Amino acid sequence: MDDVAKEAGIGKGTVYEYFDSKQQLFEEMAVYNCEEHGRNIQDILEKGGSFKGKIRALAKYQAELVKEHMPIARMMSCSKIMAREMGAVFIEQNIRVGEIIKKQVVQAMDQGEVRADIDPEFASVAIMGTIMQYCGKKVIFAEAMPEEADYDKIIQVLMTGIGMKPDDNRR
Repeated sequence: MDDVAKEAGIGKGTVYEYFDSKQQLFEEMAVYNCEEHGRNIQDILEKGGSFKGKIRALAKYQAELVKEHMPIARMMSCSKIMAREMGAVFIEQNIRVGEIIKKQVVQAMDQGEVRADIDPEFASVAIMGTIMQYCGKKVIFAEAMPEEADYDKIIQVLMTGIGMKPDDNRR
């Protein structure tokens, strides 16, 4: 709380006028960041450009976000400070982001950029999962910078799938 007060340029007592505890401050911060994350994704995906360009921009944003917030993510993953209710906040945010991506998938289907026979819900989950897992692994565990991520491979896997081509006889 001392650091928060110092950064805000106010007394520690003033912080407690707005937040009853460190837990409440943490939770409010997490909710605010979740909402901002959703707005940022919405902005990224609503910009013009191709569907592939939107996937690239989303992946780049995710890698930069992971890099910027890595210390907080590590703290949250091994801390008991986060209440179960906060887990629900993160799940709800993922659902909202999934809906934003799903809308873009449907739009890409309508514009002929994505096959018309796919399920938009599954496609949005595949996009989110691929981007989050790859960027998390690359930035957190490989300690790579976001610009070192191979966004072309993300797009290739998402746009062409992982199944064998009909003329590919290898096993």
